[in-house]
Amino acid sequence: MSAKLWIKGKRVVVGVPELDILCTGKTQSEAVFRLFSNLLKYYQELKASPRPLDERQQEHMKLLKVWVESVERKMTSRSELTIIR
Repeated sequence: MSAKLWIKGKRVVVGVPELDILCTGKTQSEAVFRLFSNLLKYYQELKASPRPLDERQQEHMKLLKVWVESVERKMTSRSELTIIR
């Protein structure tokens, strides 16, 4: 899964082409945060779907599962913890 970022006028656009998801913001941080939030929300929606997922949704679920697991690993890695005093 890959993210692409570009500027359109005064807006920052960031998206994941494999999932057809685009988010915008006034700043790069805002756009990326919106994308991160939307990816997590979409993953939860797919995971909680009461109906069987179609082929496209199953492919999206596979991509998102790998991504979520990667984020979780990075967030719980002890070697990368920073102590703030």
